[in-house]
Amino acid sequence: MSDRTATDLERELGMLVAVRAYLRDTVGMDVHIPTTAVDRVLDELNSLDRKT
Repeated sequence: MSDRTATDLERELGMLVAVRAYLRDTVGMDVHIPTTAVDRVLDELNSLDRKT
């Protein structure tokens, strides 16, 4: 398990949201954006929530 905090993970999610918005703005709404990175960050954030 990594040493990232909930704040680190929330910051990463924000960055992923910004990247997704940028891609949709530049490429269009038809672009397929995999959610694997978001899923992994959410899983890690959820595991932190269960520990507290």
